[in-house]
Amino acid sequence: MTIPRIYVSTYELWEGSVVDVTLYSKEGHGHSSFLVRIQQGFRIQIPRIEYEDLELKPGSIVEVHLMKIEKRKESAIS
Repeated sequence: MTIPRIYVSTYELWEGSVVDVTLYSKEGHGHSSFLVRIQQGFRIQIPRIEYEDLELKPGSIVEVHLMKIEKRKESAIS
């Protein structure tokens, strides 16, 4: 799945960014959440097990929500 360019620039989603993805099945089979790293070409790969859990087939329609995971800076304690 490719992330539309408008979302990439608006939410500063760069290659290598980690996003929390939530898929909602339009066929009423619930939802699924997982973490994934944005790949070259601003693509994300949906794990096969997520397809199986939601009983998705080729051509299934899903609603996708992305949330960028911010890196936390570690502070040194002296």
